[in-house]
Amino acid sequence: MPHRALTLSQFLLQERRDHPDATGEFATLLTDIALAAKMINREVVRAGLVDILGYTGGQNVHGEKVQKLDRFAHETIYGVLVSTGQLAVLASEEDEDVIPVPAGQPVGKYVVNFDPLDGSSNINANVNIGTIFSVLPRVTRSGGGTLADCLQPGSRQLCAGYVMYGSSTMLVFTTGSGVHGFTFEPSVGEFLLSNPDIQTPRRGRIYSVNEGNYFKWSDSVKRYVDYVKMEDPTTSRPYSARYVGSLVADFH
Repeated sequence: MPHRALTLSQFLLQERRDHPDATGEFATLLTDIALAAKMINREVVRAGLVDILGYTGGQNVHGEKVQKLDRFAHETIYGVLVSTGQLAVLASEEDEDVIPVPAGQPVGKYVVNFDPLDGSSNINANVNIGTIFSVLPRVTRSGGGTLADCLQPGSRQLCAGYVMYGSSTMLVFTTGSGVHGFTFEPSVGEFLLSNPDIQTPRRGRIYSVNEGNYFKWSDSVKRYVDYVKMEDPTTSRPYSARYVGSLVADFH
């Protein structure tokens, strides 16, 4: 009998069985993040065919020109998550201020920080781009969430992950017990578990850096990059250089 990969929902249900006190709210939030990713993926794969490329004419808080896809991804994630009743507040790379849950919507106990579409300037070259997200518990006791809810140590994260859009679309995340990758299967409209328990090598042989900025680096960074390019078989040098310019793609 052929192996059948678990869907994201089935995987989360299995995980929930290991936590009898779980209410299902957290699993619902992750499922909604996956739904937003599917909607973004639909536009990414059609980017050359519909009016979704180019700039909106505005700038984000970092002074960067906002891509139409950036704005679409931001509005999609916001629209899907804010109506779930699971969130107290959101924070987006595209907005200077935190994003409260609108009046009249139920307020939950989770916080989501996200970059809606990292590397979107690469879309014209058909290069991988991605969504980055972090889920935290709120620290304020009641009412709408605040900046304090968003600015917490990474050690307090309940979940962290990314979605990579490219030749295939992958959702990769951890809840603290292993890192798991799910590949989107368009024919069934589901993320399927394809890369369980992803491990980082104890020692890598690849470095990823934009060497066009070499003369802006500190001397210590220059020395290190020069070091990894020197030949030395005993330390597996020189390392290979791989740089895409999209954090999700380079990290993945």
